Amino acid sequence: MNQIDFKQWLKKAKKSPQDILAVDLDPSGVRCVRLKKSGNEIHLLAMDILPPVDLTSVAPRAGTEKVMDIPKPLLARYVALCLTGEDAVVKLLTLPGQADNNLEAQIKDHMGIDEGDFRFGYQNVTAPGHVKSETKVLTVAIPDNLAHMACHLFPIGIPAPLSVELSGLSAINAFIQGPGQTVKNETVGVIEMGARVTFVAFFTRGELSLIRKFDFGQYAILDVIQKNLGVDQETARDIVADGSFDISGLVKDVSEPFVKQLVISKHFVERRENSHISQIFVPGGLGVSHDWLNEIKAAVSLDVDFWNPFDAVKLPAEGLPKQFEGQQSRFAAALGAALGNLISDESAM
Repeated sequence: MNQIDFKQWLKKAKKSPQDILAVDLDPSGVRCVRLKKSGNEIHLLAMDILPPVDLTSVAPRAGTEKVMDIPKPLLARYVALCLTGEDAVVKLLTLPGQADNNLEAQIKDHMGIDEGDFRFGYQNVTAPGHVKSETKVLTVAIPDNLAHMACHLFPIGIPAPLSVELSGLSAINAFIQGPGQTVKNETVGVIEMGARVTFVAFFTRGELSLIRKFDFGQYAILDVIQKNLGVDQETARDIVADGSFDISGLVKDVSEPFVKQLVISKHFVERRENSHISQIFVPGGLGVSHDWLNEIKAAVSLDVDFWNPFDAVKLPAEGLPKQFEGQQSRFAAALGAALGNLISDESAM
């Protein structure tokens, strides 16, 4: 039974997971969180960053050997996997009529890719009360070989793979379940900057109105710092975090194409939705370049607000582990993936 079938079986059997591990396969390190649902609350049980995994080196295991060694505090029955998504296809489709049994066929026609090479997923994001003559669907296609390699990280036993998702979309889901609940009457933007891919989403009165994926991420900034200052990647990260060198010019040059497209997207949403965007959110943390944020603020002439991905969950009494203080944004994707599997309503992407 493949992973999508297994998840559908759980829903039909009304056996939604209550305890789940989410694993974000970021190239800088595997970000992990374990969440547990108790009544109407979702609690953080454990979190960690494990050594990076090269998916291209993962192959099906003939025996019971596992590729990843998960520390005991993180172990749950199920695992949600997040991929960076450089080769994924993401579209927000507006289809005529209401959702019906022919929806999947329509989606595959509009995606314009070969089904055998990709694993498809979609979420009906049509807001309640939206015009009934159309259906708005967020669609995703992940290369099938990558999805299989990710699942091969856990070939047998627990945790069992439950879903394969895109890190950027999962992080945006963490925003929806957290700060997004407080701005449902506004038009806002969310930017999730990953290692090599950045997602930008706009919401109008709680409904997804635009989403874009860019081949630009943190590594683009780190690469230009390494090249121009003659330092290694770890030193480049430190420079971004502590501002020990003036890198504003370098960041401006490398981020200019992205910033221009962000401005175009902002204007497009405001015209189409006849609504003024009130603010743009980005996850805060030590890894976020303040020079990059300044470029965004200057271009869009809006407040760019930090948000904490852990706002949607209950923390242990002792709070976050000290070694991860200031690094909350690194766990946004893992949190969003876990939340999406624990929350069954349509608000989860």
